[in-house]
Amino acid sequence: MKNKNIYILVLFFFIFSKTYGQDDNLDKKNAWYVPDYVKVQFAGNIGFVSLGAGYQIFNKVLYSELLYGYVPEVVSKTDRIHLITIKNTFPIYRKKIGNNLTITPIAGITTSYQIGTNSFTTLPEIYPEGYYVPNAFHFTLFAGGLIHKDFKKKNVFSGLDFYAEVGTVETYLWYTITSKEVGLNDAFSASFGFNFYF
Repeated sequence: MKNKNIYILVLFFFIFSKTYGQDDNLDKKNAWYVPDYVKVQFAGNIGFVSLGAGYQIFNKVLYSELLYGYVPEVVSKTDRIHLITIKNTFPIYRKKIGNNLTITPIAGITTSYQIGTNSFTTLPEIYPEGYYVPNAFHFTLFAGGLIHKDFKKKNVFSGLDFYAEVGTVETYLWYTITSKEVGLNDAFSASFGFNFYF
């Protein structure tokens, strides 16, 4: 099972990488399926570490990404967790600093699907009706800031983003509103990551 996950991850990056299987006869730079960047994110309710590819859409009004997230048993305290996430980030405005740096406040939403034995899309028969709600899909709201740097020498990557975010899962927010036992500190968590542009 562990080897299968590694193969899936490697295949995922081969499919979304601009450097794989390049053909001089194809204009892959302008092809719709070629991502604009690859992403590495740590935490943020989409995995202890998440990897994937992203696209700048509608003249950079929206950054949309497909990510694979992983949480090892040591962190989850139960089983390993695998997640597939679609993350949508909206740059609020851009402030240029010097020739190569841009600072951008960001906000967005993710939709995650958890794969594994601890999640379900329909209630298993072992539970009474209404005992649990399906827990395989989750939505995360987040806000933060991003710093972009353009590279003068474009060897492999043309630029880099570093970003930090604070977010919450919809169920955590619900429990914060409806339960006295769960406070705001329990509902929100921080994350950070990098986007590597081609």
